[in-house]
Amino acid sequence: MSKTSADPRITKLKVTMRRFRVVAPEVPGGPPGVREDVAEDYVNPEFVDEYVAAARARGWDDVAVSDEPDAGPGGYHGQTAVPAGINHPEAGTVRPATQED
Repeated sequence: MSKTSADPRITKLKVTMRRFRVVAPEVPGGPPGVREDVAEDYVNPEFVDEYVAAARARGWDDVAVSDEPDAGPGGYHGQTAVPAGINHPEAGTVRPATQED
């Protein structure tokens, strides 16, 4: 796992969470179905371990962290929210966006 980027401004890692649930049959008497919920977030490596632990504690069945840095939809200048539910001194705060070059 390199966890480094060709562009040093891109530092976040993509975290993909999946939860699987058995749901009612689509037709009466039919077999039950499976629903997959998926959520993605872009997390600063500084608190990615705490984020993953909190996601697992919230019941996500699978939590995967990307090998490569990913700026995410906010880009590398976007603000960074430090989730309130993690074990980190900055939990519940927001780091402001940075200035574009």
